[in-house]
Amino acid sequence: MLITCLRHATAQMQMMSINDAERELIKKGVSQIRRVAKFCHKNGLLPTSLYSSPLVRAEQTANLLQAYLPDCPVVQVVDWLALGFEPLNTCASLRMLEKSGSKDVWLVGHEPDISGLLARLLNAPKDFIEIKKASLTRIQVDFSNPSKSQLLWTIPCGLMH
Repeated sequence: MLITCLRHATAQMQMMSINDAERELIKKGVSQIRRVAKFCHKNGLLPTSLYSSPLVRAEQTANLLQAYLPDCPVVQVVDWLALGFEPLNTCASLRMLEKSGSKDVWLVGHEPDISGLLARLLNAPKDFIEIKKASLTRIQVDFSNPSKSQLLWTIPCGLMH
């Protein structure tokens, strides 16, 4: 199964007056997602399914990707990508998707959760990778033989042209 992770774009700073779950993307974040969508379109990267955390900044990231990337599927918001998710539960959800025929899924989430999930799926140390805001990371996962799972690439938004 191909799994592509997109960390949410730049959002409002965390302040006591704003509930963390309600933080929205700022202008820079919207520009980042436009850049990601343009890069994906130019390079033939198109999700077959797109899943997002229910937190506002992740949903906005996923919805903007869907809006700016032609033929991108509708966003599916799932609790198993919420901030602080349990990687084992997320892995179980991904296995179920694979069993139902999904071969290529895109996930929009948060740090450090996305990095932790990637490390777990790659059988790597927890601090193996750190995903930057609005960057894409793709891995190939073999749930039947985890030792064959591999990191294919990671591209920070700043390098997308």
